[in-house]
Amino acid sequence: MKRAFAAVTAVILILIHASLAESDEKTFVPANDVSFTISTERSSYRVGEQITLKYRITNISNAPLYAPQKWEVTCPGGPHVWAWFENSSGHHFVGGYSGSCSNNPKTVSERMGKEAVLLKPGEHIDDTFQLDTTLFGGLKPGEYRIEATLNGWTEERFTDAERSELERMGNPFLRGEAPASMRVTLTP
Repeated sequence: MKRAFAAVTAVILILIHASLAESDEKTFVPANDVSFTISTERSSYRVGEQITLKYRITNISNAPLYAPQKWEVTCPGGPHVWAWFENSSGHHFVGGYSGSCSNNPKTVSERMGKEAVLLKPGEHIDDTFQLDTTLFGGLKPGEYRIEATLNGWTEERFTDAERSELERMGNPFLRGEAPASMRVTLTP
């Protein structure tokens, strides 16, 4: 009798776990469902020149999903897309950011209306990011790697009620991080 009870309990726990995992999978999908790429107009820039970094987020999955736009609209908000320089010694030059907290959305649906974009399979969004070579007293001439990340949403930062609201939006949201990098030369 005890063995039968233990077996039934184990099956129930497995079914509950599978149900919860399926629910999370309907609300959030991994970052490998998108392609995140970066590019610049040229491969060489003068020291002190601003670099416009272009990026593209493409849905490479078989289903529609919500991808983040450049910034969170929470307060304080953080970037969903961020980029920095790495020199030939592996030293990173990462700038800071600041933001404003006015007119923040009140509900998760309002927030996602400003923060997320629905991408069907094969669709993409393009945007730009400014990189400042004058940071840290000015980057020296040389070879650099531009590193960038696309950061999806973090499931744990949403309450159960907010996750339910996200699920009612009908398509999953990107979670995790997608990296990209490219080389650039700074000249005197």
